Amino acid sequence: MNPKKIMMINATDPEEIRVATLIDGVLFDYDVEFLHNEKIKGNLYKARVVRVDTSLQAAFVHFGGQKNGFLPLGELPRDLGGEGRRGRIQDILQRDQEILVQAVREELGSKGAMMTGQISLAGRYLVITPGNPVNGISRKIEGNEERRHFKQLIDSLDIPADIGVIVRTASLGVTKEDFQRDLEYLLDMHKEVLNRYKHRHGPGLVWQEDDVVTRTLRDAFTADIEEVQIDDLDTFHAAQSFFKRTMPQHLEVLKHYTGKKPLFSRFQLEEQIDRVYGRKVPLASGGALVLDQTEALVAIDVNSGKTSGDGVEDMAFKTNMEAAEEVARQLRLRDLAGLIAIDFIDMKRDSHIRAVQDRLVDCLKADKARMEVGKINRFGVLVMTRQRIRPSLQHVNHETCPTCAGTGKVKTIEALALSVVRRLHGILAKGGIGEIRVKLAPAIATAVLNQKRHDLAQMEEQSEARILIQADWSMSYGEMTAEVERAEEIPAEKPATKPHREKGAPPEEETVVLGGDSPISFDKALGDGAKEARKEAFKYDRRDVQRAALDERERLRALFESAKPEDEEEGEEENGDDAEAKGEGGKRKRRRRRRKGGSDRAEAPGNGNGAQDATPSPDASEPLPEPPKATPDLVASLLTPSPRPRLGAAPAPAAEAVPGKPKRTPRAKVAVAEPAPAKAEPVPEPAAPAVEKPAKAKGRARKAEPAVEAHAEAAVPEVPKAKAPSTRKAPAKKPKAE
Repeated sequence: MNPKKIMMINATDPEEIRVATLIDGVLFDYDVEFLHNEKIKGNLYKARVVRVDTSLQAAFVHFGGQKNGFLPLGELPRDLGGEGRRGRIQDILQRDQEILVQAVREELGSKGAMMTGQISLAGRYLVITPGNPVNGISRKIEGNEERRHFKQLIDSLDIPADIGVIVRTASLGVTKEDFQRDLEYLLDMHKEVLNRYKHRHGPGLVWQEDDVVTRTLRDAFTADIEEVQIDDLDTFHAAQSFFKRTMPQHLEVLKHYTGKKPLFSRFQLEEQIDRVYGRKVPLASGGALVLDQTEALVAIDVNSGKTSGDGVEDMAFKTNMEAAEEVARQLRLRDLAGLIAIDFIDMKRDSHIRAVQDRLVDCLKADKARMEVGKINRFGVLVMTRQRIRPSLQHVNHETCPTCAGTGKVKTIEALALSVVRRLHGILAKGGIGEIRVKLAPAIATAVLNQKRHDLAQMEEQSEARILIQADWSMSYGEMTAEVERAEEIPAEKPATKPHREKGAPPEEETVVLGGDSPISFDKALGDGAKEARKEAFKYDRRDVQRAALDERERLRALFESAKPEDEEEGEEENGDDAEAKGEGGKRKRRRRRRKGGSDRAEAPGNGNGAQDATPSPDASEPLPEPPKATPDLVASLLTPSPRPRLGAAPAPAAEAVPGKPKRTPRAKVAVAEPAPAKAEPVPEPAAPAVEKPAKAKGRARKAEPAVEAHAEAAVPEVPKAKAPSTRKAPAKKPKAE
């Protein structure tokens, strides 16, 4: 009894089309296509050469996809490569050259699509190869009589000289008229492709392969299929058009399914499809297959189940026979390709080993992909290869798990919590961290806060950083993100760089004027000069000269005030006895007044403004008072005369301020303008030894007095005798230091 074979097409969902083939209710073949992930295999493109790799002898072409296509030397058109295509690719292709290519393999992972320049257009019974005028017959047709019959049919067809024809497996039992109709359809398609290629500007699609429904009906439909059920009306009409054009004799097998229950659920296909995606596939005897897939390697492990039969050898043989059938089915359903390693259960009998190999080969004959099957070695492993026809189901509607990253295993919560603490240690070891905000999955964040609470507190104490653990539902299990915030670094004040000066040169003055006429050093303005002044010896500069001049003015004013009574007595004595004033007594009085003025100067207290002697205090521990700023108002107030009697002569200005003892200034005569008061008792004069100076020295003193008096008059203006004191401010003039 022949098995019942049915094909079902589910196209009710616009974003997905599924095609399944059943043999006696068991899923035999399955294909799915998403509209957002359409296949490019079989499409024709106008491509531009991007790079020619001489080491690989291949070219990378841009055809409009996300990645560049790979075009090896052996896939170039025969008219470009010449006989045998033995030339070098750099001599055949140049950069930016345009070429017609066809996709033969989909993009997979990081690999781009495989391209070929040898175009082939497939029909229902024939395949034409433009540019390669070689006729052929499919390898699936093994009978000599059948191969001889198809060869005669090809020779009788009207085929262009530059086009080859290949007979497909579905041509069994087909007449010459069917061949001719299919050939004419393919030739018209080729003309349309050349026309589109000629008028297309830039790389892009030239001809698109048929959709999954038409492609499945064209490639997978055979005469032994009893029914083709389609649940979508538009798809059913498209299938009718294809059957009328290619195989009208099988038009009656098409049926439109209108049942209330979904098409795949009616035949219990959903459960079988779900098992196709599983990693573990059960066997009837209790065993199971475990499949692990990589990009180019597939490992299949056959595991035994419950013991059945007479012994271990019989159990292993029975399980391996079931596994051989299921392996062939899974390879076809999942479209597993590349190098495939099958680990069977160890068997000792050679007859059992040969029987398992033969069963596997017989089951693989129903697959259309090209394969090479080896033998079971002494380790119980069979190695085979399989051609990739379409992307595997795992790559079509599956993606890598973000939790396990495709490994299938995840760490425990304890291990993840410890891993988080170790990462925090590594971040804090860099130093300068102010705050760390860590985002974790809720389960891991709870474990870290509960189990590693002491470690977190210890890290915060040692690093002086703040650690925040946040639970985020958007984070996957085992994922960790850390936002690091640096501690605020206070920049240290750098000392001002001093200009370079040569060795032995005098230090240059660095001054700046801050709100006045008095120059102040940079160190003083920054507050560092006061500390250095306590430790270092006092050094004179222009500020010292100004301060000394101001102190001398205040001292002279104090001397004038203290010398007023004595000047009145001297005025009376001068009126009574002019001769004595002109004699030796006048000279002694003048010397006495000079001596008294020196003693008064030594004992004169500071004035109200806090002026002090220019000589620094030897005690460096006491802080030096700040000198007043020599503003124009202060200088004008000091130079304004007080309302007092006219002064006959002004005292001499201060000599040049030196660190030593200041010179004595000769007393000036004071002329009394007002009436003299009652005669006071004379003050007894201390006995002073008469020291006679040499005549030469006296002459020098007499010559110096006019200069001193003139200088004093410049500093203190003369007041008129009978007029009121003037209130006009005198212009501020700096004293001249000798």
